[in-house]
Amino acid sequence: MKTVLITGASRGIGRELALAFGRAGYAVGVNYQKEKAAAEAVVQEIWEAGNKEAEVFPCDVRDSLRVRQMIDAVVVRWKRLDVLVNNAGITRDRTILKMTNGEWNDVIDVNLSGAFWCLREAARVMSRQKSGAVINIASIMAARGGFGNANYAAAKAGLIGLTKGAARELGRFHITVNAVLPGFHATDMAAALSEEQRERVTAEHALGHTTQIEDLTRLVMEVAQNTSVSGQIFNIDSRVIA
Repeated sequence: MKTVLITGASRGIGRELALAFGRAGYAVGVNYQKEKAAAEAVVQEIWEAGNKEAEVFPCDVRDSLRVRQMIDAVVVRWKRLDVLVNNAGITRDRTILKMTNGEWNDVIDVNLSGAFWCLREAARVMSRQKSGAVINIASIMAARGGFGNANYAAAKAGLIGLTKGAARELGRFHITVNAVLPGFHATDMAAALSEEQRERVTAEHALGHTTQIEDLTRLVMEVAQNTSVSGQIFNIDSRVIA
């Protein structure tokens, strides 16, 4: 049985990915920082679908020591780690002239540094296995920028750079590293947008509708299983990147 660890899996895109991998027969590590009950509900749903190999792994990904302990715990539980999905992310939106040091640091620490700590520790395991896949959940904002979220756009752009550099370094261990730009979904993070903002985002889509979560989860799983593709950026969206 293959094993996947998904960070930030108690809600939103992470939750949907955990359920999809669980339905596909993976042993699923459901990481969370604060929302224990929500993470346990994800595990319960995987169990009820007939897959008993799912477990919660609490960890604040900003803490490199705790990240190492989490990865070690996954390996103790299932003896291997086949897929890491770096999904944990936060927003602290504010215009540059008003953004505080804390709002900048919080987003960089979770969205970029946290992903690096997880990738580094997963790579230690995967390099011994001589196999593995890392998928970084980035954002179209990395390529387009945005108004009032320079911290988020910068972190996600850094994640794309990390993806490309890691792919070059880790390919010799048969580890693939790719990034997915997941498109716009009605998650808790997106709920902060006004109805006018959501309508404006939808209008930018060439197809006239936002990304379906089923299309995203299917693509992520396909990328995770493809051993010939690495260092690539997949935009699951119909907004055109100039």
